[in-house]
Amino acid sequence: MGEHRPSRRLGTVRPSWFAWDNYLIGVIGLAFAVAFGTAAAILAEAGHYPPALAVAAFALLFAAPAAVQAIGELLAGLMLVGMLLGAIVLLPALLLSPTVRRWAKRRWVRATA
Repeated sequence: MGEHRPSRRLGTVRPSWFAWDNYLIGVIGLAFAVAFGTAAAILAEAGHYPPALAVAAFALLFAAPAAVQAIGELLAGLMLVGMLLGAIVLLPALLLSPTVRRWAKRRWVRATA
């Protein structure tokens, strides 16, 4: 399965989110979704609408995990960019204002406690 990394917080071992098998599962899921979607389109073109709807629903079952994974990765990237912009905006205030430094210290202590 995935690469196992120990969790310092809970003392457990869990698979890494960046393991290659997660991406392989997403790619295989998308391949199956495309195959079943194509089959559904062919069935609908031939006039067999109920089976086409069933095959299209089956295709959605394969596409959903890959879509959730892609959306999660996009959100993670957006959060990283937001944190970088926040750091750039907050850095001058941290350098110049003792009040902001105390506020940041209190937040840091609460976040790491």
